[in-house]
Amino acid sequence: MNIIGVGKVLPLKVNADSIKSGMKINGVSEPEDFDIKKYIKYKGLRSLTKATNLAIASISDAINDAGVKYNQHRPERIGVFVGSTLNPTDGALHFMSDVYETTADFVSPLKFSSTVLNNISGWASIVYGITGVNSTVISGNLSGIDALKMATEYINNNVIDVAIVTAVEGNEENSIYHLGNNIHNVKTITGAVTVIIEKNEDSYASIEKIYSFQHYEENREKIILKLEEEMKNKQFNNLIYGSSNNNDELISAYLRNSMVSQDINIINTAESIGTSNALSGFLKLITALELKEKTLIVETNEIGTDSILKINSKSKEVSL
Repeated sequence: MNIIGVGKVLPLKVNADSIKSGMKINGVSEPEDFDIKKYIKYKGLRSLTKATNLAIASISDAINDAGVKYNQHRPERIGVFVGSTLNPTDGALHFMSDVYETTADFVSPLKFSSTVLNNISGWASIVYGITGVNSTVISGNLSGIDALKMATEYINNNVIDVAIVTAVEGNEENSIYHLGNNIHNVKTITGAVTVIIEKNEDSYASIEKIYSFQHYEENREKIILKLEEEMKNKQFNNLIYGSSNNNDELISAYLRNSMVSQDINIINTAESIGTSNALSGFLKLITALELKEKTLIVETNEIGTDSILKINSKSKEVSL
């Protein structure tokens, strides 16, 4: 599967170079002066959540980047897949605040659509006139990569020809409250990253493998067993990991003791990405695109779904 377009809306200080160098983030890093009108003119977007507008904006960038490779496809053969985590709770908070603060008489019907789990992919389809399948994946740090995996399956099964895949986090009041209850010192990134994929071989990056599996508290070593299989094959130049959970130290310890890892460029993104949920995997992805070689991405949840993703980045310059 090949990447034909990339779009992003991120804080200026968050880019492939900052991630590779391990630059630390603190607090909530937000895109500066974000305004959806700079990306697209469409009536009614102001009533949507921040996450929805961030996703729509990054999709605009990705479509422009893909150009004719995207525009040649019919709307019914295009799919939209979004990876997100806490954004539906932000939408519900927006909608219900009027009820709590006044009465139900003041509830805005314009805000109701944002309470639906599939609202981001649905709105993206509406704004860009896409009539193919759209879906939202919520699976913690794996949300973006799981959405990417779902999109490749739809293309491989000939349901669609091209897919827009977005990872987004709005980090509004309700999301930050949740993060603060789990980690006292919040370190997270607000933004959206979009890739457009199809089978066309004329692209600047290819997705060679997406392998997903699950682990539980008592069998965390499963992550290492899967990573060890890839390390023995030695078919990649770079390794990117770091999901800001207890699995990071497990992976770090394995890499320190592995002779195979000495010939591999290893990047731990835990400090530079923080707890960025759905964005975590896609921030690793845009970093891999700039490395211009084969890169193995390891993304994990504290407990549950994990994934190993192999990217082969080629020659086209990517502005990240």
